Amino acid sequence: MSIKKYEVLLQTADLGSFTKASEVLGYTQSAISHIITGLEDELGLKLLARDRFGVRLTAEGEALLPAIRAVCQQNQELLRQAAQFHGLEVGQVRIGTWLSVSVHLLPRLLQTFSQRHPDITFELLQGSYEDIERWLSEGRIDLGFLRLPASGHFETTLLLEERILAIFPPNQAPACARVTVEQLKQSPYILRLDSLDNDTRELFRKTQHTPRITYSAKDDYAVMAMVEQGLGISILPELLLKNAPYHLEVRELDPPATRQIGVACKHANTLSPAARQFLQHVKQEAGGDEC
Repeated sequence: MSIKKYEVLLQTADLGSFTKASEVLGYTQSAISHIITGLEDELGLKLLARDRFGVRLTAEGEALLPAIRAVCQQNQELLRQAAQFHGLEVGQVRIGTWLSVSVHLLPRLLQTFSQRHPDITFELLQGSYEDIERWLSEGRIDLGFLRLPASGHFETTLLLEERILAIFPPNQAPACARVTVEQLKQSPYILRLDSLDNDTRELFRKTQHTPRITYSAKDDYAVMAMVEQGLGISILPELLLKNAPYHLEVRELDPPATRQIGVACKHANTLSPAARQFLQHVKQEAGGDEC
């Protein structure tokens, strides 16, 4: 049975769409459908089901997914070892990330790594902290960027500690350089909806102050745009505000608040050689400490 059929199934299941899988793999949608149908015929099982949201794994598909993923990973390792006899360095690294890391950390890391390892490719999946921890546990990704400490049992490396800052509309920030959380209660607050805002929720819990939430949005840039328009204030991590295309006034919090960002893996000794090399590169570039 061709390994390619397994890879097509994995991509389609992970992406939840024949259209997205065809774009990633370079096949037509009909070819994707034909390949998966052929695999189902060979196994004598229905693996994918269509619904109005796209495609999803059947119960049989869910049960077989770990074994199928393991076969594909073993095939990648076999190809990598065979390539070494020809002086080649190949492989793919799958990374879980979120917006500010994708924009401000990863491009430089990928660029410097690819200069030395041009034949190693990358697949980036963007999601929440919970998404990334789940993907690590399931083996869907090799490495994940997370806020530390992580809730799962992962091997982690601290990369940086960034400030949590208050943002105000233009010309509406207090004259002082720092603001307390209590002062923020005086203005409408724009809340970020997903787990990436846990840092500010914890800050409000610790200080026992509840913001006057007037608006909420899941997209970080939407929050910044709303603040720029004078709809309220918010609190965002420093990295996210770097080179932001909005006119905002920024103030430090008093007392200061920070969050730690790290890179995590399930077990470093079971990573593919390509993933191990990239993890080592990240540690060297960041000067990270093991956690």
